Amino acid sequence: MDTLQSLGNVPHAHDSVAAWFDPLLSERLAQAGFGTLGQLVQRINDTGTTWWYPVRGIGVRRAERLVRWLHEQQESMGMQVDLDNLQAHRHRPGRHAPARPAASLPWFSAP
Repeated sequence: MDTLQSLGNVPHAHDSVAAWFDPLLSERLAQAGFGTLGQLVQRINDTGTTWWYPVRGIGVRRAERLVRWLHEQQESMGMQVDLDNLQAHRHRPGRHAPARPAASLPWFSAP
């Protein structure tokens, strides 16, 4: 994930996505209604794995990297990225697939 801030700064929920992500990504996130990191985390927590659908030009891999980065920044942001919610939304209703532990999700890489 290409972030713009220096290593000395830490992200906060009220920070603009433009302060942390490259201009094209931050513009697309803002156009989709996610102007702050807090709004982005809230969308992820509320929607699950499909959170990125309204963001033009973002795909699964970039969405996964973004969620992973946000998960790593939880403490400084004061917001938790709900990985259990991502797991719960992983399979659409009507699909019969076994549940996977959060650590095996492509959204999350266990330390």
